[in-house]
Amino acid sequence: MTPFYIESNRADAMRAMMDRYSDVVRRLAVEYDAIFVDTQAVMDELMRYYYPGAIASDRIHPKKAGHMAIARAFLKSIGFTW
Repeated sequence: MTPFYIESNRADAMRAMMDRYSDVVRRLAVEYDAIFVDTQAVMDELMRYYYPGAIASDRIHPKKAGHMAIARAFLKSIGFTW
């Protein structure tokens, strides 16, 4: 699972750093044939519909909707069917 930062501006310094960290996680998942969950993509999708402060007050620690979105992405990645 990648780190994430709840910020839509990809030029933001912290968001850019998280994107670089995510690239490392992605490469390691490929190298070790590990399950990969792009949690930044999950948060980016949420930000299409919700104000970032509604997802996490501090842009780091998600509220219920963010936790649910991460859980659903993880379950999907391991093949869980509803």
